[in-house]
Amino acid sequence: MNLTLRRSKHREPASIAPGASLGRLRDEMDRLFERFVGDSGDWWGRTPEGVVPALDVSETDTEVTVRAEVAGIDPKDLDISIAGNVLTVAGEKREETERKDEDYYHCERRFGSFKRMVHLPESVDPDRVTAEQENGVVTIRIAKEAGAMPKRVEVKPGKGARTAVGAL
Repeated sequence: MNLTLRRSKHREPASIAPGASLGRLRDEMDRLFERFVGDSGDWWGRTPEGVVPALDVSETDTEVTVRAEVAGIDPKDLDISIAGNVLTVAGEKREETERKDEDYYHCERRFGSFKRMVHLPESVDPDRVTAEQENGVVTIRIAKEAGAMPKRVEVKPGKGARTAVGAL
């Protein structure tokens, strides 16, 4: 194998050390790849910690809603729990394919466990939680305690005090 190096028509400025442009290219490619794939994980949603489902967390005055992508996972293989103000979604994804024919036998097995933890506001009521799975997404709704809901305070005009417009 022959390797031929060619000099580029575009020259680097003298202030850049030799080889620095290659490092810059690598850094830019890393940033581009991270934007495409995400900060942690690879193409299949795996990280060094294991398979990680994507989460969507939203909050209203009455509840906190957590949606987790768990496509291909049976609801009985999910473990959802609340301890204090931490919601834990854990489970295991298992896939197995097997094909037999006269000339070949093909079998693949993939599996991985995951665990995601979400810190919840202090105002949630751990006794009022529902979870349902539909189209590969599990939706967990945690109600907030009644006393934790915001109360609107009416502002009344003061007696006899008048404020001119723009005087503030």
